[in-house]
Amino acid sequence: MNQIDWQLVGALVCVTAAVYFLLRRIVRFFKQRTGCGGGSCTGCDSGTAKTPNFVSLDQLKSSD
Repeated sequence: MNQIDWQLVGALVCVTAAVYFLLRRIVRFFKQRTGCGGGSCTGCDSGTAKTPNFVSLDQLKSSD
């Protein structure tokens, strides 16, 4: 078997890439910071939370 089976090489590259991205995602999941993400939740101060600035439907309608 002196020839390279390119389909096998492609499949191994795909599997290797998938394992890499899954491991990277798992590491990021377990290394995430605990606490509040900018909003108010149980036990967090809500004084620092900003109110969102929404666009009303009337502003989106054209004035033709």
